[in-house]
Amino acid sequence: MIKLYGYGGKILRVNLSNGKIFTQPTEKYARRFIGGRGINTWIMFDEVGPEVNPLDPENLLIYGVGALVGTLAPFACRVSIETKNAFNGGVGSSNCGGHFGPELKFAGFDNVVIYGRAEKPVYLWMHDGEAELKDASSIWGKTTWETEKILRDDLGDEEIRVSCIGPAGENLVRSACIMTDRAKAAGGSGVGQIMGAKKLKALAARGSRSIEIAKPEEFIEAVDEARKKIESAPDTTIYRDVGYYGAESRSDSKPWEAGFRPVRNGQDDYWDPEKIKKVSAEVMERYRKKMLACFSCPVSCMPWMEVKNGPYKIKGEGWWNNSSNSYCTRVDCTNPEVALKSHLLANQLGLDGDNAANIIAWAFECYERGLLTKKDTEGLELKWGDHNVVLKMLEKLAYRDGIGDFLADGVKIVSEKLGHGSEAFALHIKGQDTLDGIRISKGWAFGIVTAPCAGRHLRGAVHSLRPEEFLSYDGVPKRVFLQEQFKAILDMTGICLYNHGILSWETNYADKNAAELVAKLTSSATGMDLSADKFMRIGRQIHNIEKAFNTRYAGFTPKDDYPPQRYWNEPVKSGPYKGERIDHEKWEEMLDEYYELHGWNKQTSWQSNQCLEEISLADVANRLEKYGKLKTF
Repeated sequence: MIKLYGYGGKILRVNLSNGKIFTQPTEKYARRFIGGRGINTWIMFDEVGPEVNPLDPENLLIYGVGALVGTLAPFACRVSIETKNAFNGGVGSSNCGGHFGPELKFAGFDNVVIYGRAEKPVYLWMHDGEAELKDASSIWGKTTWETEKILRDDLGDEEIRVSCIGPAGENLVRSACIMTDRAKAAGGSGVGQIMGAKKLKALAARGSRSIEIAKPEEFIEAVDEARKKIESAPDTTIYRDVGYYGAESRSDSKPWEAGFRPVRNGQDDYWDPEKIKKVSAEVMERYRKKMLACFSCPVSCMPWMEVKNGPYKIKGEGWWNNSSNSYCTRVDCTNPEVALKSHLLANQLGLDGDNAANIIAWAFECYERGLLTKKDTEGLELKWGDHNVVLKMLEKLAYRDGIGDFLADGVKIVSEKLGHGSEAFALHIKGQDTLDGIRISKGWAFGIVTAPCAGRHLRGAVHSLRPEEFLSYDGVPKRVFLQEQFKAILDMTGICLYNHGILSWETNYADKNAAELVAKLTSSATGMDLSADKFMRIGRQIHNIEKAFNTRYAGFTPKDDYPPQRYWNEPVKSGPYKGERIDHEKWEEMLDEYYELHGWNKQTSWQSNQCLEEISLADVANRLEKYGKLKTF
């Protein structure tokens, strides 16, 4: 067998219940599923039984570093985290950039499979082929920022990279995330809650091992080709200068009108232009001091922000479009300093800002409707635009304090507990709190709703800034079908989706030329023979394994591929797209077309033996047949 290059070489397995740690060769999985999310997904499907609940010790929490991470491949920095979704028991999947992934690989590990539950808080220390569990009692209760500093001080190395949970994860809040490098959030799926249930506070990595490349000359040629595309891309310079939010969120930019940012818990998808001006890119520039980059990123879109004076004095990395969704439009807040403070506070507390803001906005609407009172909120008045209340609610949520304890299980469960019609404006997909407005851009909507990991926009969502395209249903299923495969390629290799210049953004991300370039980078780095078509096929395999996981464990049907009730039934109330809504009949037609593209049954959405064998997943078909979850035609 030809030697496999480009990897750390080992998969680390850690049993928290008995402290046992061992390794196995990455090669066992890499030739079939490449790396990162690909390997993680197969291990989850192969090893987790249907009887396992998300918070059970038997559930797995898996870190997977992309195959190109740690090399010179541009934008290759990302880590995938897979588990059983805390919101619904189906696919739990998250992803983040930064520097932890490369450091983990330099330490000799491509994946870390964590199972069991520690008796007392621990953290996992990995360094140059070695791994050990260490007592974390002294850092249990600390914020993510404090945790990173303490571990670096205790271990005596400022270059250590840390991935950890904050108080939210320790307190088993479903909207808890895992924070890496203080600012990179692996959000959604309740991954922070699951890490907290395992009594695992952090993973720390430091390594000095090199990554061996199979065909150095060919690899450098591919790297040079990618860098030339990046430098010639029209948006590279602006992203370097002002970051992602700066490029996309100027007061007169189209994204504000495209409905991505739901207003007042999605009551509308259009925000008053006078309010936009108060938190637009032009305003946020006042607080941006410099731009930072993840590992191997030649663009640098991470802003370092600082509020120098006043009650919201703070500094730290990050401010994104998601941030303005969460702390501006969703709660109708126009104070830029408190919005920035909210974003950075959520990072410290280990809260997924998307999910946390969703449940807080739902509580605001319940208060507006009289379904929650000052007695329920312990005197807090949940009034739209009251930024100080948003800050207090974030802390209450993270510490399960008072009303925060009630809200901590996510909007689906909490709305069912409260009742009184509050379910109708609880914004979730497959039980997972969701961030985006989806009534206007149909490709964005369809990709978010059908995503196996539920309600996340970076898995299959497609969008064009031309209104005649983003309002249209035509061609959406095919574009989503291709995009979900291409995103799997990126997650297997660890390349960031926002890789300006490598992707063809004008063709809705998924592009054969881009896939061919990633295949060229991966082939020359690892020694595997990959083409764009082969890679897309593996991407389709990964998506189908996730689909099978959801069918087997979560019991999803076509009804779980419908938008939230509010977005399904209520039109946009104002702005240039007033009256726009999701057409029920056309949505059904899109689902039929999408299922047909995959070869899934239109009535049940189940996979068939034929469609799985066609993409070399007979072993998956056999599992589904065993559990009576395979459709025959």
